Amino acid sequence: MQVIKEFASYTEWLDSLEKLSESDWNEQINSEKWSIKQIVLHIAHWDNHLLNVIIPSVKNGEGMIFPDFDSFNARATKRAEKLTGDAVLKESLSSRQTLVNMLESLSEETLTFKTSANGVSHDPNQGVPYSLHVIIEEFIGHDRHHMKQVESILK
Repeated sequence: MQVIKEFASYTEWLDSLEKLSESDWNEQINSEKWSIKQIVLHIAHWDNHLLNVIIPSVKNGEGMIFPDFDSFNARATKRAEKLTGDAVLKESLSSRQTLVNMLESLSEETLTFKTSANGVSHDPNQGVPYSLHVIIEEFIGHDRHHMKQVESILK
């Protein structure tokens, strides 16, 4: 499925970060924002949530539950401060690859199964019923948003 290939391409972008020094990893978007390390680990935390919470609930025919974004993101960014850039990169590559493998193993029916997100049946941005497919499209947009931020720091 094309959407999974696109989602998987994030790992190629992650590979491009291998050359960063530890000081690069700690560079911030601006003084108020996250560092590269925090951004990358933040995405990995969402990958793990999809893997450990969202996919199992959809496979069980249940709705998707997403946590409060602010506290969830705060845990990831706080944890990133304790890790090296290299550790964050390894974890991020591993979680995305595991998630992609899981998505590739799912049937088309499971990927397009109409479900809800925190009790809401339709994606307010697209007006379509929620499904794993729709969520993965949204996460591709989320990845791209953060990739642009990181690239703006590295320029």
